Amino acid sequence: MTVTHCDNMGNILQLQTTVVRNPWNNVVVAELAVDSPRQAQAKLAAAWAYHPNLSCEQRYHILSRARQLLQQNKPEIAVLISEESGLSLQDTYDEVEIACVVLHYAAEQALLMAAENCPSAGHSETNADIHFSRRSPLSGIIAAITSFNHPLAQVVCKVAPAIVTNNRIVLNPCEKTPSSALALHKILSEAGMPSKMFTLVNCSVAAFLNLVVAQRYIDLLSFTGCPAAGEEVARKVTGCKLTLEIDSNDTMIIAADADLKQAAALAARGAFSCSGQRSSAIRRVLVDRRCHAAFVRCLAEEAQSYRTGNPLDTDVKLGTLIDEISAAEIEQRIRISVNQGACCVTGNQRDGAMLTATVLTGVTADMPLMAKATFGPVALVTPYTSIESAIRKANDAGLAGNVSVITCDQQLISRFMKELQVAKVIINGIPGFYSEELSADGVSFSANKYQESMTECCLAYTCPQS
Repeated sequence: MTVTHCDNMGNILQLQTTVVRNPWNNVVVAELAVDSPRQAQAKLAAAWAYHPNLSCEQRYHILSRARQLLQQNKPEIAVLISEESGLSLQDTYDEVEIACVVLHYAAEQALLMAAENCPSAGHSETNADIHFSRRSPLSGIIAAITSFNHPLAQVVCKVAPAIVTNNRIVLNPCEKTPSSALALHKILSEAGMPSKMFTLVNCSVAAFLNLVVAQRYIDLLSFTGCPAAGEEVARKVTGCKLTLEIDSNDTMIIAADADLKQAAALAARGAFSCSGQRSSAIRRVLVDRRCHAAFVRCLAEEAQSYRTGNPLDTDVKLGTLIDEISAAEIEQRIRISVNQGACCVTGNQRDGAMLTATVLTGVTADMPLMAKATFGPVALVTPYTSIESAIRKANDAGLAGNVSVITCDQQLISRFMKELQVAKVIINGIPGFYSEELSADGVSFSANKYQESMTECCLAYTCPQS
């Protein structure tokens, strides 16, 4: 949108704005100014000119205080996320809690950074010299791009390690969900963070990438998004380190000994929470053929329990997709797949951006639901005839980030852990948890082999010195 107004001198100016609408009712929830190329360039230059020099204790207190403020404002922040993303309050309360966990890990890591300045004995003839080794901030700026899903947690996962390591970060939030990033910036500033340590640039991803490519003082770009966009970023950005956190095709394998009701509840959470728009959502469920029919009935019952409606209603479990176009696209993929022979067991009722939890069987690799990343509340259930075939299917999923295994058989667990060639294997659980040693969501890859976790980000955001 273009807004015309006058400056203090009476000159008529035109200002580009981004209008953020609630996917549930299309009501405008925010209207933010879009940074022009010149304004964005000025923000990067200001970040480049600033050199943070916070002590480990200062960084610890900033991150700890930010966590306290986020906890105190949890209801307001959860509503903000729901209004701009369409996610249910049940999901956005969980997201705020994840962000608090990340800030807690970050605060602890800030203190550990000081502990890493450890002396080591020298190797001279007298053995009298002592060498100190430490990790220093990058000399240039960290640039970051986030997606619409997890609009708060994604930003925290990129910004918190930058504060831990005394870096400057310039972040381009998704145009559809920028308000969560603004709220985090306000909280961090109130907690004592110097404002130029974390800068927001509100423009299109394409414009931001063009800016990053043209700058010599960008040392690292951290990107979160879909595989196609990740490939485009990797082609364009060649002059700095690059970390990519991209959507994965996650699978659940259910063995014959599994409790089917519990397995169905886990599969439903993995497939339908956050409206199925998590990077680590369960896309496909592989079930032992001997219990396939019974499991499908259990999963259908679970899917029908995911009540839809106004995301701000605390009884609603399933909010909207990010927009009506996305919901209509998935509805069309379901229709085409059914026409090609798949069976829709339950769901596939759409109202605007809302799509009910959907369970399908008989979906093959050439159908659009399987051939393309389906970012919505859809579970595809497939029987397997042997453990070998289940492992092969999981490994052949393409960019297989995580596999959940539901079984109590210790021999099977050992075999799955050994033979599954994926980023994570989760036993009797679902992907999406946060650990300081593991990435919070999706699968990560880069030329530098860094994952989007607190530990790995702190390594990526620093360089060794001795």
